[in-house]
Amino acid sequence: LIQPVSLATVDGLHRILTEMVTNFTSFAPLGTVLVSMLGIGVMESSGLIGAALRLLVLSAPKRLLTFVIVLAGVLSNTASEIGYVLLVPLGGIIFLGAGRHPIAGLAAAFAGVSGGYSANLLLGTVDPLLAGLSEEAARIVDDGYRVNPAANYYFMAASTFLIAAAGTWVTERVVIPRLGTYDGDGEE
Repeated sequence: LIQPVSLATVDGLHRILTEMVTNFTSFAPLGTVLVSMLGIGVMESSGLIGAALRLLVLSAPKRLLTFVIVLAGVLSNTASEIGYVLLVPLGGIIFLGAGRHPIAGLAAAFAGVSGGYSANLLLGTVDPLLAGLSEEAARIVDDGYRVNPAANYYFMAASTFLIAAAGTWVTERVVIPRLGTYDGDGEE
């Protein structure tokens, strides 16, 4: 049986401090997540992810602009917070350049980045973490059970396009009509 242990006591604090290293080293997903984060960090610091997102958004046909910005937002979660830092302002600038309301571009990018967290066409840093958590839970029933980090791939890949379509629909049918026309010339 599993017995609850209060960690808010002197004995609990002692247990936290003495078992900390063991807990970290026996946590299955930690190694995979650290290696994934290292790879993503190299891609992000080299500018590869930012350049790929810019290329995707800037080369989009005008009629697919909203969809591509939302899709790029969903895909940006591969590189952690780069979507918020790079894509949200870029969405506003691109919409402004296309003669559309820049707030709608900000909203579309934000919807993609926030709504599409962990949905992607590539495996991200969240996938090994979730696989490790699922594996730890499954081992309660079967000690030898293994969960592949790509276990949710088909669901996440389909979700990528579903979220992009939903974000596009909401932006075009709800957000843009409520914003009204944009009168600015982009000089401010």
